[in-house]
Amino acid sequence: MGKETKPTQQEIAMGALAGICSGYLFKKVSKYAAATAVVGYLAVQGASQAGYIKINWKKVNDQIEDLKEAQYFKEVTDKLADLTDEISEIITDEDTLLLENEGRLKATARRAYEAFKQNAATSGSFTAGFTLGILFA
Repeated sequence: MGKETKPTQQEIAMGALAGICSGYLFKKVSKYAAATAVVGYLAVQGASQAGYIKINWKKVNDQIEDLKEAQYFKEVTDKLADLTDEISEIITDEDTLLLENEGRLKATARRAYEAFKQNAATSGSFTAGFTLGILFA
């Protein structure tokens, strides 16, 4: 596509530094989020056992079942709608559809390859830094 340039040491260093900072923050924040969830759960359970909170488990289970049914029907209707659209496209013009999809796939693969080729050093250094940030947090 364009002119290929070698990554500079500054790009690699910035990618690594950003990765280390992101990994460190990710691990710290996830620890606190997990601790907060556990403390919240224990507080609700303790309040329930002490009689401060009365949970209507039948109502909770009924609502969960209703949500499951609604989600299931939504997924089924979405899949049916998608299948109907696909079948109508295939029936109307099968050869054109196949050629269009093949061209889109090749174009997407080419763009992904070019983006990776241009940013490989920065992405790689970020990934390595992110891993180090998680390990040493």
